[in-house]
Amino acid sequence: MKKLEVLLLTGRSVWQGEGMESGKEGQKYKEACTKLDMNPADMAKLGLKDHDKVLLSSKYGEIVMEVVTAKQELLEGMAYVAYGTWVNVIVNPRTEGTGMPSFKGTKVTIEPTDKEIIENSLEVMEQAYL
Repeated sequence: MKKLEVLLLTGRSVWQGEGMESGKEGQKYKEACTKLDMNPADMAKLGLKDHDKVLLSSKYGEIVMEVVTAKQELLEGMAYVAYGTWVNVIVNPRTEGTGMPSFKGTKVTIEPTDKEIIENSLEVMEQAYL
């Protein structure tokens, strides 16, 4: 199966913020936080189309997300996910004294998968840490 290593960027999004306001266990939050934005050329390298499932793996963990074509310019070799429980399991948890984990530039491997997205953040936490 094809795999691609990229640098993962994370950050706030309007939809993630809206989802937080309506509840972290709600559908809006899940939809906002389980979408991986990718450059179209990188998607083509893996034979991916919008709404396919991908497994993101790093040295910190792994998680399944839905891939979508980035609506804003995103360079090849980079991908983006909104902050949230799902991405937390694959970024460096160390804060290096800042009080905030490093959410920018985590090396991840992306590969197509048939696995399903975990439906709620409590299940994500249980699977990753228990």
